Amino acid sequence: MEINTPKLILYVLGIFFVALLGAVPPLLKNWNSRQLHLFIAFGAGVFLGAIFLHLLPDALSEGTETLASSMVLSGFLLILLIERIIFGSHKVHCDDLCGHRHAIVGMAAMIGLSAHSLTEGISLGLGMADEGVGFVIFLAIIGHKSIDAFSLATIFRLAEFSLKKTAGLILLLSLMTPVGALITIPFLGTMKEINLAVTAGLTAGTFLYVTTMDLLPEAFHSEKERASTFVWLILGIFIMFLIKIGGA
Repeated sequence: MEINTPKLILYVLGIFFVALLGAVPPLLKNWNSRQLHLFIAFGAGVFLGAIFLHLLPDALSEGTETLASSMVLSGFLLILLIERIIFGSHKVHCDDLCGHRHAIVGMAAMIGLSAHSLTEGISLGLGMADEGVGFVIFLAIIGHKSIDAFSLATIFRLAEFSLKKTAGLILLLSLMTPVGALITIPFLGTMKEINLAVTAGLTAGTFLYVTTMDLLPEAFHSEKERASTFVWLILGIFIMFLIKIGGA
């Protein structure tokens, strides 16, 4: 299979602009913590759907159970190492989002999200070894990228960053996933020889970390209206289910 580099470029352009657009609403309107957590729950649902309906089945179908599960574990541990050991980041979304005004929180969130975004871009590039997998990864990233930018812009606003500084940091974050994907281009020609169990498994592991360690704890950290949060989670999963039955 030939790697579709032009399609990868279109994907990263779409991700870039979605991230930029996601950061606009917090600068124009005050969103409450409850609304933000519903958006996060939806993004978590998209990730879960991508993992269990697309990536894991693909990994298992193309390789042994041992290889697939080893790749999932490796992907999970890789992001754990990057976020908790190398960067030692603060939680991506501050637990006291509505009242925390310390600038350090915004910068810690920026570091954490940048690490995620860069590795997601690399996952997208690797996933293009199979266009179906690449498309699913693209949709999963799109499903939460605007929420990431939305959340970060909200934290920057609460930290009282200037509009110019906020715009610059959001632009930098928006570039991280495209950079991660584009640095894989020199290797795309050889990636088609890599077992799909490796690329799909690694991506599933990285997504599993982001979902279980960041998105889900944040989405459900409040005891209020957890039923509606769960509904938004299911909605995100259902979107990925529709893509699955549609033959994506």
